[in-house]
Amino acid sequence: MRTRRDFLKLATASSLMAFAPELLLAGELNLLSSSAKKAIAQVWQMEKMRDDVAKALGETLDIALLKTIGNWSATNRKAVLNEVVKLYGIDLAYTEDGKLPLTTEQISELGAGEFASSALKNKYDDYVNSGSKSPKDALLVMVKLTVDEITKIKEAQKLFSPTDKVAENFTYLADGAMGHYWALDRELIKMGVVKGSCEAGDKYCKSPIEYPITYGRDHISDPKPLNSEQRHALAHMWSEEKMARDAFETVYSVYPHLRLFYNIGHWSEVQHMSAVEELVALYNIDVNDYDNENSHYQPSKLREMGPGDYAIEDFETRYQNVLLPYAVQSDIAALQLGCMVEVQDIRDLNGFLKQNFKNPYIERTFKYLIAGSQSHYWAYHYALIARGVSNGCCSAGGDYCKDASEYPSGSHKEELAMLWNRSNSGILFS
Repeated sequence: MRTRRDFLKLATASSLMAFAPELLLAGELNLLSSSAKKAIAQVWQMEKMRDDVAKALGETLDIALLKTIGNWSATNRKAVLNEVVKLYGIDLAYTEDGKLPLTTEQISELGAGEFASSALKNKYDDYVNSGSKSPKDALLVMVKLTVDEITKIKEAQKLFSPTDKVAENFTYLADGAMGHYWALDRELIKMGVVKGSCEAGDKYCKSPIEYPITYGRDHISDPKPLNSEQRHALAHMWSEEKMARDAFETVYSVYPHLRLFYNIGHWSEVQHMSAVEELVALYNIDVNDYDNENSHYQPSKLREMGPGDYAIEDFETRYQNVLLPYAVQSDIAALQLGCMVEVQDIRDLNGFLKQNFKNPYIERTFKYLIAGSQSHYWAYHYALIARGVSNGCCSAGGDYCKDASEYPSGSHKEELAMLWNRSNSGILFS
């Protein structure tokens, strides 16, 4: 069996063509206004605040719901926001209180309970002190933080068109936070607080019409069991997103001038894995033994799986015998492979959605992944056009030829394709 190193040797032996200049820009690509960038930075800061408070209160008072929000959900939501921050080059130093004296990298490396300004740190301390008095107080603090964040996200969404990458990510974050709201509501009622989340005040009292998304279960700390088809769907999609990441990062090492493979593989597919893993953790599924209800989520085992290692054997076969051999034929073939992988990903997600899970949270997650894969498809499509392949992804075959009506997310947005190809220094196609 050929290894990743074997493919790298093949690449070294081949002459890599310089990427065509059609998509190169004279200056920095800037698709967002300063107000839009500031809005993203502020949502990032608010998300960190909510996650850190949930984690602190969950550990202090041993509340399973808050541990879930502060750990599993927080990891996924951070990845969703970081994808946007990296893609659009957002300066995280912008907050409602002004510009912070740190770089984006320094801010992103701050640990739980650490903040870049005394004002933010004081807010955090106030939330934790207020919530530490009792489990009821902790849950009410989280209700307030959750509603405030949803409000901020919805205000920011007005700055973007519905099919923008930012809008899609923000919709996913708002939906997830609504799920948290109702989980908090049910947990409060469970402990005897008759008014539930409304106990926090009129501002924080929401109806199902205002917040229509739930986790699709009675309690976040006691999720309803999934049937075998649903368990298989989550295990399958985790492996599929991992396979895409593995393939794209390996292709980038073979064709380093195709920067989009690094950005999509390292930023976005990692985020997609995280989105599915939140569900895997939430429903306590062992991806390596998903048919066994007595075998549970083991994150350490997932971290041990290297490139090309998969719980489902079919993925290992596809990765080693189909994806990589096709990709190393040429950089054109690699880009066509990108189109093919995204189309297959969307097909599988749509196929699982047809099973009618009747679980809004799983369904919303899968729809979000579909939108992301559509955006990636168009990035590969326009990259092929820039290389002189006039019909883009259609060159991979009729099964992979899509139009805007089929794949609306990111369609006909050459600028978005340019962003996926941008290096950290602002130079496209490094």
